[in-house]
Amino acid sequence: MKERRLIEQTAEQIRQRVEDECKRSKLEADVRLEGSVAKDTWIPGYVDIDIFMLVSPELAKDQLAKTCLPIARRALRGNRIIERYAEHPYIEAFIKTRKDLRVNVVPCYRVERGNWLSATDRTPFHAQYIHERLAPERRGDVRLLKAFLRSIGTYGADIKTGGFSGMLVETLTLSFEGFLDVIRNFADWNPNRYLDVEHYYQDRAGEVRKIFPEPLVVIDPVDKGRNLGAAVHPDQLWNLVAASRDFLTSPSTRFFREPTIKPITRTEYQRLTKSRGSDLLLISFGPVKAVVDVLWSQLFRTQRALANFLANNDFEVVKSSAWSDEKNLNIILFELESIQIPSSKKHLGPPVGRTSESTSFIRKHAGNSNTVAGPWIENQRWVVEKHRQETDAQQLIRQALAHNSEIGLASLFTKRKRVKVLNQNTITPLISSNVEFSKFMRHFLEGRPVWYA
Repeated sequence: MKERRLIEQTAEQIRQRVEDECKRSKLEADVRLEGSVAKDTWIPGYVDIDIFMLVSPELAKDQLAKTCLPIARRALRGNRIIERYAEHPYIEAFIKTRKDLRVNVVPCYRVERGNWLSATDRTPFHAQYIHERLAPERRGDVRLLKAFLRSIGTYGADIKTGGFSGMLVETLTLSFEGFLDVIRNFADWNPNRYLDVEHYYQDRAGEVRKIFPEPLVVIDPVDKGRNLGAAVHPDQLWNLVAASRDFLTSPSTRFFREPTIKPITRTEYQRLTKSRGSDLLLISFGPVKAVVDVLWSQLFRTQRALANFLANNDFEVVKSSAWSDEKNLNIILFELESIQIPSSKKHLGPPVGRTSESTSFIRKHAGNSNTVAGPWIENQRWVVEKHRQETDAQQLIRQALAHNSEIGLASLFTKRKRVKVLNQNTITPLISSNVEFSKFMRHFLEGRPVWYA
């Protein structure tokens, strides 16, 4: 109770500071406390205070951030401030006197329900909905579910996490009969299932799946045209399914604690890389000036582009991942079956029975300087052996980045300075110098979910 009173007092003090700053700036705004603190569904140690600035719809959308964000910055001055992005930018601050306390100040429009001008306009209606329907005794179930999701790495709808938002957790709790019922349902999850607590789409499953193609569909109770589960990445959905099964088989308090990952030592790194027989390839980008969510979005896009580029050049990607300190270092890591491949490859042609295609194939490849051997007939098809242009993945990536090749990199990562392409042996100094990166490397190399005992 003492902790709750302290959080509520702090939230009101911050809300009042934002309101006072709005008045000084002559901005007419209804400044409200929203989110988990307002709904009393926060969990100790992970407190987000969400302050919403509801402004007139007459304020142009392109002016929303320009008008509101400077006010939020002034109200929170003296604390570490980060600009984040949902549909539009908002301010996140870390209160220097409370390391576990984070404040989000989010501008939105003061509208009637359904007349949304921005995605954040729904939040005040979400708070009201949960207040009216979530019984006080069920708030403990919400906290348990949030703690469970946090422990398995799936809590948070930001782009980096691709997991479950607070409103999604609260709606799931309303849809089922408590925490255990949520876990049991996800342990036996049917991909074709959807949840609709307000019964907007009663007996209309076919229509729901046409409107919402995402793997997890949970209809927003205040907006039937929105899926609360849209931000959940498919891997995160199935991570919850697998963790739920494991929890029901072997219940443990570890499912409600933040996982601890130890930094990997140089000796462990060498042992784990040597035993697998594959090769690591790391691309390191220097500082990128961007809102954090935009940075992660473009980092993931660049990861996919480089993975496709390697695959198109015959390098077998075992797995890949991305990591960033969100300040000075952005990394994309690949595990390849081999960083070097043979200088020639087999190239299949058409069936011999297709006369015109066979003639064209023979004319193109017979006697060509790029042909190592052939054409010959194998399993009723023409076959040749061709030279590869590049046999070293590290060199391939270096050349592509140096010449700014059209390989689909996101705009933030094109023409970047301070780009390094490292192999398995040259990664080691980075592991030794960066503790958080060394934790990431352990998780990548061990390859198990954080909840797996």
